[in-house]
Amino acid sequence: MRRCGVTVIDLDASVILPVRDGARFLRRLIPALRAQTLPNERFEIIIADDGSRDGLIDGIALEDDWLRVSRGEPANAYAARNRAAKLARGRVFAFIDADCIPAPNWLEAGIKALETADMVAGRIRFIVPARRTVWTLLDIETTKNQERHVTLGNAETANLFVRRDTFEELEGFDPSLPSHGDFDFANRCVRDGGKLLYCPEALVQHPTRDTCRPFLRAFWDANHSYGSRVARNGGIPYGRKFRSWVPLVQTIRSRRRFGMSLGLDRSWMNANGIQPSLTEQVKTLPLIYLGLPYMAATAQTLGSLSGRQFRRTAGQLPPT
Repeated sequence: MRRCGVTVIDLDASVILPVRDGARFLRRLIPALRAQTLPNERFEIIIADDGSRDGLIDGIALEDDWLRVSRGEPANAYAARNRAAKLARGRVFAFIDADCIPAPNWLEAGIKALETADMVAGRIRFIVPARRTVWTLLDIETTKNQERHVTLGNAETANLFVRRDTFEELEGFDPSLPSHGDFDFANRCVRDGGKLLYCPEALVQHPTRDTCRPFLRAFWDANHSYGSRVARNGGIPYGRKFRSWVPLVQTIRSRRRFGMSLGLDRSWMNANGIQPSLTEQVKTLPLIYLGLPYMAATAQTLGSLSGRQFRRTAGQLPPT
């Protein structure tokens, strides 16, 4: 609702979900949002369309007061989220990915948790296919552990609740980051004294990446953006430090630091209903200790070069 060009804040929450060419996901997600225990009249849904060309809106009944679309040219998910937030009428922004499925009490649990926090990371569990692959296991191994993220001041927008005033004070997501913008956003909140909590009751399910190319592309993009972001802020990403290039050592140290198994992390796998076989453990070990660490270090190093160029262009570094 807008009066004289001003958005009226009259709802408990605005659910914001970015999507590009993901109409098939919305046909599953929207009914799950309609089935929330929070009454429909107390929240709205804003689809942040990032330049879809798949007939995104075909077959979806838009409702002026409940389900709306924020359309824009293709950019990235963070720019789309920012655009949708400008239209939102909720006191809380509830971010979810289009391919997720929320539990019925997802909204109520997240909103309640925000009573004592500025930002809340909800629990994410994977939808594991009947025939899992090495890439399925590595995708689970490397992402979506929100409880661990929060200990590091991070959170993923696949399941994230933010106070409206906190979002506005932080000026939203950095739209120049194609990936890792959610970690950047959470880091800025914590750095400025904001309180970030983990809420296991606010649950969503997320599909896995089960083939090589989608997993490696997402892994590369996340590490490249991390390197760029750190360099923009004048720091040095882990990938540019010598110990990241020493085989095995840094990976073992990191896993011990977080109490992870030396192979596929048993506790996190079990939380997602998986007990890896010995064959699966053996197949993933070379990637966990050699392939992925070196790929991450390379992506972070290249990302840091683009980050330094960004700073130079912005006048924060002298020309070389």
